[in-house]
Amino acid sequence: MTPTDLGAAERLLWAAFPQGGWVDVTDPAAPAGTGPEQTLRAEVITALLLGAREPEPGQLAGLRLRGARITGSLDLLHATVDSAMVFEQCRFDEPPRLAESTLRSLRLYDCRLPRFDGAGMTVEGRLDLRACVVTGGVTLDRSRVDGDIRLGGAQLGADADGIALSGDGLTVGGGGLDCGRGFVADGGVMLRGARVEGPVSLVGATVRRPGADALNIDRAVINDRLLAPRLTVTGCFRLFNATIAGSVQLSGARLSNPGGMALGAGGLAVRGAVWCSDSFTAEGEVRLIGAEMSANLSLDRAVLSNPAGSALTLDRATVADVDATALTVTGGHVTLVGAQIRGRLDLSRAQLGTDGEDIALDAESAAVGGSILCQDTRAAATVRLRGAVVAGSVLFTGARLTARGGPVLDLRMLRATELLLTPAEPIRGAVLLEHAQLGVLGDDPERWPTELGLDGLSYATLNPALPATARLRWLSRDPSGHRPQPYEQLAALYLRAGDQTEARRVLYAKERRQRQGRSPLSRAWGALQDITVGYGYRPWRAALWLLLLHGAGSAAYAASPPPPLKPAETPHFNPVAYTTDLLLPLLDLGQERAFNPAGGAQWLSYLLIAAGWVLASTVAAGVARVLSRP
Repeated sequence: MTPTDLGAAERLLWAAFPQGGWVDVTDPAAPAGTGPEQTLRAEVITALLLGAREPEPGQLAGLRLRGARITGSLDLLHATVDSAMVFEQCRFDEPPRLAESTLRSLRLYDCRLPRFDGAGMTVEGRLDLRACVVTGGVTLDRSRVDGDIRLGGAQLGADADGIALSGDGLTVGGGGLDCGRGFVADGGVMLRGARVEGPVSLVGATVRRPGADALNIDRAVINDRLLAPRLTVTGCFRLFNATIAGSVQLSGARLSNPGGMALGAGGLAVRGAVWCSDSFTAEGEVRLIGAEMSANLSLDRAVLSNPAGSALTLDRATVADVDATALTVTGGHVTLVGAQIRGRLDLSRAQLGTDGEDIALDAESAAVGGSILCQDTRAAATVRLRGAVVAGSVLFTGARLTARGGPVLDLRMLRATELLLTPAEPIRGAVLLEHAQLGVLGDDPERWPTELGLDGLSYATLNPALPATARLRWLSRDPSGHRPQPYEQLAALYLRAGDQTEARRVLYAKERRQRQGRSPLSRAWGALQDITVGYGYRPWRAALWLLLLHGAGSAAYAASPPPPLKPAETPHFNPVAYTTDLLLPLLDLGQERAFNPAGGAQWLSYLLIAAGWVLASTVAAGVARVLSRP
């Protein structure tokens, strides 16, 4: 090709290339390279880039072109280009072919392209596609860019597969990947297995691919931060098994994939903090199963919704702290089953669960190194902490807890230093505390739930310190209240405080409550022990019965003495001694064997003898029960 073959714009470029000068063919009257004086053939550009002209001595050859229309295909497939390439406000009629090429640097600013194919390309410097409009998508699969990649403000359409930016296996070796500041992708952004040494920015970006994977960064390695505040994603945002050396910033982001995953990040490893705060919104599940977050996870003022499913899944995740203050879940539930939280779980002022759902929060078997804070929290379904281990406190101060179809608090087998149940209003629903182990259990008698499962619960202190009569009303709220352990635990508390009277009152109540669950014969025997000696905890009752029977018998026999068996040998009759001999089976005063009552007096003697044996047996049984207590 010779200069005589070139058009006006081509001649300008041919002349400027050896010294790397600018060629500006912008025509305000013919924008976007539509005028004849703005048109260049791609083959001319290709010839220059592949050595048709040598650089001038002491100059760096380069292509710098503004405002042109480029016809034909810029074909640099497998080529090596040593000159810098800069295109500004240019329009390409056909997609450039840059796959497997090696370039020094490439800048396409505010250009329009039907497609950009740079699969497998190598760029020794920067790749700049800012503000470009690429209707058929950008392909950078397996490419390597030693500088940084700039896509801020670009608007990308999708290829035939629905992908707007394909960067699977992409390596950015010297800088970051900038897809912020107005970046819009109407199709998927795929960065699976990418490796970026600098930050990845999606600040204010928009990615739309409804019902499919919209933003996929699975298995990527980012040796800096992921910056995506105010990101908008329609479709699924994936970060499965990605590794991020810095923090993840998603504050104010809006993720929408109703009925599916809004954010899937199972196996994510983040050395910094994860910020999903400041009105972060997700329609669909936020799934972080098994994620490892060395710092905190912030969900402060986030809004999550995934009706009939999990809105936030942190099962088996590891995190330093979870700050979910003022979190709002408008549909679905939060699950932290088996999660490891080294610090605290703060759900203060959160709104969890909606009417008709079974679970609001499920943290079964979670391990929390600090405290769980549910202060001023609203829960409209079950809060489950079954089997959780909490090194600090579990606080429900000022909470509003309601459940219609099941327990409102499932705290079975919970282990915690302190549990504080002081809600703002009476708890509506059952509270299950079976086999929980607590240091301090604090509650409010005015806010007790209607049902309270207490079997197997152990505690060192109850706060406030109430008299036994009040705590017995507390125990009576257990629907399976005939079990002995809750009473024995409460009695042990009073014994440790040195109050034996209150302890006996609790143990007596235990015997009376246990009687309800026994066989009819056993209930009758228990009732007899209750009436006579109060199961050994009311021994004065036996004395009272003996005094009453003794008085009645003495009066009856004084009025009608029985005849002697052997008048010549019979001692003088004493009605008091005779009645005593009948009532006390182990005492022999010689009166019982010396006289022979008949008629009504005889039946009275049988009654007194039987009563004596019954009283002796019940006293012995009650005393044995008391003495057998550890």
